[in-house]
Amino acid sequence: MSELRAAVRTIDITPPIGIAMAGYGARTKPSEGIEDNLLAYALVLEQGDEACAIVVGDLIGVPRELCDILRERVEELCDLPGERVLICGTHTHWGPVLTGDGYLPGELREAVSGQYALTTMHQMAGAVAEAWNNREPAIALAGTGDADLVKFNRRLVGEDGQTQMNLRLPLEQALIASRVGAELAETWEHGGGRGQRLSEPIPEIGGLRVGPANTDLPLLKLLGEDGSPLAAVMTFGCHPVCGADPETTFYRYSADWPRYARRVLELTLGCPALLLLGCAGDQVPLRRTGDSRMRIGHSIGAEALRTWELIEGEGIGPLRVGSRTVGLPIRDLPSVEDAEAALEATGDPEGAAAASERQMLSLAKRYEGMDEKTVEIWSMGLGDQFGLVSLPGEVLCEFELQIRQRTPFANTAVVELGLDSPGYLPTDAARREGGYEPRWSPFGDGTEAAAVDGASAALEDVAG
Repeated sequence: MSELRAAVRTIDITPPIGIAMAGYGARTKPSEGIEDNLLAYALVLEQGDEACAIVVGDLIGVPRELCDILRERVEELCDLPGERVLICGTHTHWGPVLTGDGYLPGELREAVSGQYALTTMHQMAGAVAEAWNNREPAIALAGTGDADLVKFNRRLVGEDGQTQMNLRLPLEQALIASRVGAELAETWEHGGGRGQRLSEPIPEIGGLRVGPANTDLPLLKLLGEDGSPLAAVMTFGCHPVCGADPETTFYRYSADWPRYARRVLELTLGCPALLLLGCAGDQVPLRRTGDSRMRIGHSIGAEALRTWELIEGEGIGPLRVGSRTVGLPIRDLPSVEDAEAALEATGDPEGAAAASERQMLSLAKRYEGMDEKTVEIWSMGLGDQFGLVSLPGEVLCEFELQIRQRTPFANTAVVELGLDSPGYLPTDAARREGGYEPRWSPFGDGTEAAAVDGASAALEDVAG
């Protein structure tokens, strides 16, 4: 097996103050400060005739048109083909809007900076090129940790079979939901049939039923030729929505809990640590106020560090890289005329209360006349020990559980927001149960099967 070579670079992508922020329709003004800097990481891997790069930034997501710009710029700067580059965001809700988001009111749409978005894509491409030009011999190892009691599934279901969104629960109830959700996730066994997707009604949570919360934390451990830490790549699915205090941090940039998770490894190991977001579409942290960013991030980072220290053995490989295109079905959306009428009927089309109607009008315009959206599913494998596959948009936990049931790898990272951020990917059951995710999503029945089948096939393509 030929030698593996790798390198990683980190850059600061913090925007200037005064740019519209992404993540909350309730925001009424642009950013006002910096809580902590936003970063981007670029990792390159090369072995024999195969090579790739993974780029992740502290961004809500990266739309496809900007991914294409980044990929094209990489090809201009070095001899790494653009299609070999995966681009994704950590999904912090405290970063900038990159394009004119549909739910934003007019005054905030004017605060979106196309110049910042383009400059950031070029900066991230430059980080890829710099890493590519400085790659060195490396050893890859992999393992999977178990980060429990840090999150729960927010899609609780009532007696009527409909979702009752619970973005926050009192800590005692959140702990119950977290424990039960983890137990449900364990029923989705590798090679088996569908696991249990809802608990029995739980009296302590008002008789509501809890959904799964996958606690797996896949970790790729990269060492230099002399055995020193080169880079860590961890994947975990939990929404970065800590610290939503309108009086203090609501209008200040922050990488949220991923910053603290990365720092646990970086300060201990002395190497960069990438955080790739797993399927977090319905997964939220136990704590969201006060020092929750630190506590959630430290919990996840500590488990990643524990896993790092337990991983031993020979280097894994060889490296394989691939991608597939899949069509995701578009759901029945209102006509542009009906969506415009619904927005006007709110009485305050630019107000915070009309965010949902503005979002629906945006979807109606974007997908008018379309039956499906073609997306790219990117994959990478190292022998039979580590596989990574990405899906576009915000993905519900059940997608990840199904893909891991079918994976040919001992350790598998399922990454969301890969190469696009078109909205939520709902399961068919979630569409029947209603709630925020399917309501804000452009995708319809059949999305689950198309995405899971596509991701599973993409992993098979790069399996050893």
